[in-house]
Amino acid sequence: MTPLFQDPYVRTYQESTVNDLNHAAEKGETHVAFQGAVSDYVTLPPKLREIAASLSLARDAAAGHDENRLAEQKALMNAGIQALNHNSYHIILLAEHRKDPSMLQNAGYDLKPPKASKGTLHLLDMIPVLTVRHLEGIVGALLVIMKRAKNNASVELMMTETPDDEASWHRVSEGIYNRSRFELRGFEPTKRLYFRARYHEGGAVGSWCQPVSIIVL
Repeated sequence: MTPLFQDPYVRTYQESTVNDLNHAAEKGETHVAFQGAVSDYVTLPPKLREIAASLSLARDAAAGHDENRLAEQKALMNAGIQALNHNSYHIILLAEHRKDPSMLQNAGYDLKPPKASKGTLHLLDMIPVLTVRHLEGIVGALLVIMKRAKNNASVELMMTETPDDEASWHRVSEGIYNRSRFELRGFEPTKRLYFRARYHEGGAVGSWCQPVSIIVL
């Protein structure tokens, strides 16, 4: 039998797994799929937060590259990802059983971009154009400019000092903007910072643009 719903969720967990676990726990507190009795494979919000806290501590401890700590961090990371996957598939199965696609929304997981009609380019198929400049005369201040595909498009902005470490990327301020220009201040001079952006629409997300770097003056 053909499934009623194909897998709707993004599973790259592009933000740190700690953030993903805490976000899923927050949404799971009130989501219908996690109310009452649930299957053994489901991880409820308190346990998700426990894994997130342990992973955060293990990550800090592993900063010295101790092999035992690194192994502990990896094990907790795998446990967290497994919990996220099991819970999300639980939502999909329950939504299919009840024939209720609304259950897939607002569940703590990013939705894949909807497929566009043939010949139509959807906003989430596009990638925002990002530039970063210095604010003249102000130490440690940057101007971020996002050229958007349409007015009022919502764009998520993240930054890091270590672009190859996916877990190091974090949202800038509130993270999601529907304007194209804004100022950032208080950075330490001589640091090289990297920025990236992607579109949000209807609860789904597009692809990240290539990181743009700048050395703070």
